[in-house]
Amino acid sequence: MVASNRLLVALLSIGVMSVAVDGLTVYRLGGADLPPPPEVQAGQAEYVQFDWSNLDANLQGVGSFLNIEPDGISPLFFSEDQNLVVSVEDRGGYVNTGGGTCGTCPGWVEAEETALVSDGDLETAYYEVSGSEPVFVRGERYGKSFLIDLGGLFAVDRIRFSTRAGNEANYIEHFYLWTNALTNDEAGISDLDLCGAGRTDNCLGFVGRDHRLLWRFLDLYFHPFLEVKENTRSTVEVNLTGEYIRRVNLHVPSQQARDWEIAEIEIFAPGYVPNASYTSNILDLGREVTLGALRWSGQKDAAAKIDIRSQGGSDKDPNIYWRKTFRGDEQVVYDENGAPLTLRKYSRLEASERGKITRDADNWDFWSVTYDFADSQGVELATTRPRRYVQLQMDFVSGPTAGSRLDYLEWTASPPAATGLVGEIDPWQVETAQVTKFTYAIRPTIGLDDPGFDRLEISVNGGRLLSVDAVRMGGEDVEFTRLEEANDRLVVAVPKVDISRTEEVLEVDFSGEIFRFGATFNGRVSNSETPQDIQQPVQAGDATALRDGNTLSVQALLLGDEVLSALDLGAGVFTPNEDGTNDGLDISYDLLKIVEPAEVAVEIRDLTGGIVRQVYDGLDVAGRHKHRWDGRDDSGQRVGPGIYICRIEIETERGRQQRSGVVVVAY
Repeated sequence: MVASNRLLVALLSIGVMSVAVDGLTVYRLGGADLPPPPEVQAGQAEYVQFDWSNLDANLQGVGSFLNIEPDGISPLFFSEDQNLVVSVEDRGGYVNTGGGTCGTCPGWVEAEETALVSDGDLETAYYEVSGSEPVFVRGERYGKSFLIDLGGLFAVDRIRFSTRAGNEANYIEHFYLWTNALTNDEAGISDLDLCGAGRTDNCLGFVGRDHRLLWRFLDLYFHPFLEVKENTRSTVEVNLTGEYIRRVNLHVPSQQARDWEIAEIEIFAPGYVPNASYTSNILDLGREVTLGALRWSGQKDAAAKIDIRSQGGSDKDPNIYWRKTFRGDEQVVYDENGAPLTLRKYSRLEASERGKITRDADNWDFWSVTYDFADSQGVELATTRPRRYVQLQMDFVSGPTAGSRLDYLEWTASPPAATGLVGEIDPWQVETAQVTKFTYAIRPTIGLDDPGFDRLEISVNGGRLLSVDAVRMGGEDVEFTRLEEANDRLVVAVPKVDISRTEEVLEVDFSGEIFRFGATFNGRVSNSETPQDIQQPVQAGDATALRDGNTLSVQALLLGDEVLSALDLGAGVFTPNEDGTNDGLDISYDLLKIVEPAEVAVEIRDLTGGIVRQVYDGLDVAGRHKHRWDGRDDSGQRVGPGIYICRIEIETERGRQQRSGVVVVAY
């Protein structure tokens, strides 16, 4: 089986074939030399491997500022003595110089001297003889500049330049060092920020013409942090504070009356790069599949961060590409021959022909929210329906000494139970915290090869489920079995829905309530004959003309200011004497309308207002919550008999709200 998997991986990597999923399959990105997933080792799933290094720009795969190895990816790390200048081109940077001796020559160019100072060879050098013709740029006396773009932001702590050994007398007597992190546009700087009436020749703060030319023609404003006029050292080493910079300009004024040279310019930024990213190829899974849990293996330091996101689609590209026809503002999605535009065709257009790029929302989900890195054991892939294509994105945020690493990401998938599942809930507008009778309607489209389903799960976010009351198929009541009834999930067994019942509406009546605006009731179906397969999600839409919701979200009819509701203290009397009867007080309350977790405190106070016990202090979401008081104070001692006050307090953007109730302790 291992040999056949390796052949499968090899064929996939060169795009020779697609793989139809016949059962549960585990896909893994990275970790090629690691043991297969447990399901595969147990013979319960097939296995497909994708490699970190197999990035293809034509498939929209790209990685930046990363070490990419077979068994993991991690942000670039530079040692204390690793010179960044020699590798700038690998990161899209450059080493340029102010060039030309005429007013029409280019301002900054790659030239022979730029290679001499950035090749890592201390025996080669740029050499300028005393009395050399002054360098001019665009007609202005310029001096000699070496402009280095590191290709990204780095926490630079040292800059060093030197002469060749034996030529120590050719030191640079007068020089400037300037640094830059962002272009003017990136920094939000305009001419008017520094220059009267937008004229650069009136600008204040420019050190000289060199500084102004960098602003005017390269859109770069440098921080002129150092000028030395009487240097005598052949090796100059300048310490920085480790601030993030991208560009360094070393400027030597042209009016020097002595020979000088530079053998090498070196820039050091020990530690991790601050930002790195990896976007996988658009991965073809062979056919439409139901996506399951995403899990990963990796590690990160406390001060580092890894953001993982995903998107799924049903065609090869999540974007729609447009071409300008130059007939007014007209743009079209096909080339001159009438064929649809692809990424490759769009890239080959002239820049003036390229139109907008829009999202193919009909065939692709939007990028998911960021998955919590702590959920490495498995988190449900965000998708609205079965998909054939998957793309994963990882963003690394690091500090100089805080880094991270991802060994692999893997996810499960299985064939869908149905070709299509469209569902809606009715009513779709109700009052909050009011028990309501809902109907969940599903219209399945079952194909010849679809296994169908006989299980339905309904879960709620922002509400509470109580009980299943009835099930109908095609408008007729059918027998069903309650497999699970919980506050957040209901599971029922229904008669098998197969091709003989395709397009026949399945309706489930249940009782529940909502606690916020836009509570969502998610549905999933499965087949008890293949329990290892992934549950298929129900997609919101028009399941039946008899109901007008067309949504799986229920809105609140009234949106008042009340957030804290329905404080329930039971009978309000309990006897915490540890006899096994009525020893604790259950404190229940409803939180309404909030969409983000809010700070909630549950306190027991005496009649003077003093705190007896902090029962709970934490973050709660919309819904019903319950905590228990055991009749003891904060020191762990049993309280005396008497009357106490239970107070619930919540802090939200709307302000602070509280509710109180009386509690009696008796022995």
